[in-house]
Amino acid sequence: MKSAYRHMTLKTRITVSFVLLMVAVMAFVVAAEQLDYDDLRAYVISKSLRQEVQRLEADIAKGINPTIPDGSRLYDAQTVPDALRRYAPGYHSVKEPEVWHLLVFDLNDQRYYLLQDGEPYEYLEHVIDGYALLVILLCILCAFWIGRQTSARVTAPITRLAEAVQRKQMPFPYQDARDEIGVLARAFAQHSEELEQFLQRERCFAGDASHELRTPLAIIAGAAETIVHQLPADSHLRSSGERIVRTTQEMQRQLACLLLLSRDPQTLTRADVPLRPLIEECMTRCRPWLDSKPVALVLDAPQDSHVHTHAELARSVVWNLLRNACQYTDEGEVRIALHGTTLVISDTGPGLPPSIDPQQFQRFLPSARHSGEGLGLSIVQRIVEHLGWKMVVESSEKGCRFTLRMQHAA
Repeated sequence: MKSAYRHMTLKTRITVSFVLLMVAVMAFVVAAEQLDYDDLRAYVISKSLRQEVQRLEADIAKGINPTIPDGSRLYDAQTVPDALRRYAPGYHSVKEPEVWHLLVFDLNDQRYYLLQDGEPYEYLEHVIDGYALLVILLCILCAFWIGRQTSARVTAPITRLAEAVQRKQMPFPYQDARDEIGVLARAFAQHSEELEQFLQRERCFAGDASHELRTPLAIIAGAAETIVHQLPADSHLRSSGERIVRTTQEMQRQLACLLLLSRDPQTLTRADVPLRPLIEECMTRCRPWLDSKPVALVLDAPQDSHVHTHAELARSVVWNLLRNACQYTDEGEVRIALHGTTLVISDTGPGLPPSIDPQQFQRFLPSARHSGEGLGLSIVQRIVEHLGWKMVVESSEKGCRFTLRMQHAA
């Protein structure tokens, strides 16, 4: 039975469950209809009257004048009213002018008539009404039980499949099933495989592109450094040469980060990284953007702050955020504050452009600025997720505030 149920489609399971529910309800209804309430009432009353008759028969057999309880009357063949003579031995219900209960019996060739009013049996009406309510309640409970069992059976495969997808358990269960669950499982498996292939292609592309670009960048950097050293100190080309050197060095660092981002986060080597020297290094590299602007670069960080992370990726995050802050702040200050493993970088610049969502940086969005700010922040977000950190961004016309929680999340 269970095997046949597992091979049903989801639609068939639900249909069968509703049919079973209706069968159960109709069975209760038929059982209730088969029981005649009048027969039940007659059976209970006649049984009570017969117990009373047994006591009367014992008194009559002993020649004792029987004691008749309140609400009851005992007639013999001579004293019985004419309206009751027509009733044969047994129980009868007399409804004229009120409801009475009559039991006719014979004793020593003498017929007797025990008549009792209906007041002592009014409780039977409440019992019968209670029985009807009990039947309704049982029907509801049965429907609830069948519904629970049905929902558990129908949703069990979906729940198991959802848990497998959440845990990335491969291969997914029910892929061989022929019902709708099997179709869903195969669709999940195909989609997961496509995503894995896409991720693998992206990692391969990032790794290959980074490797291919490192050699020409190294050549450009070496040539630029040679030119800068050969130029006279007062040459107007010296600043351009130094800018080429800085740019190629920055590109080499970005390529290194891309290579690291193409790897599985679990394979990253982590160590205790001193934060203040790392921040001071990034501040030194940012000085060219502040030389001609009235902007103060303020650092508030203890000397012995450490965080367990990957040094190069952490340096890239701090550098990108600090570079953007220095590049787009025209006056005021850029402040770096470190409290434990929480780093805050704030500035008094114009804030993020409307095209960049502070909660979800997207790459290559159109913007009034064409300096690569969106790309830099997108890389920052990818590194933060890669390291298991958390980043909160607040932006307004008075500046930006980036809060980094550098505690690795398991």
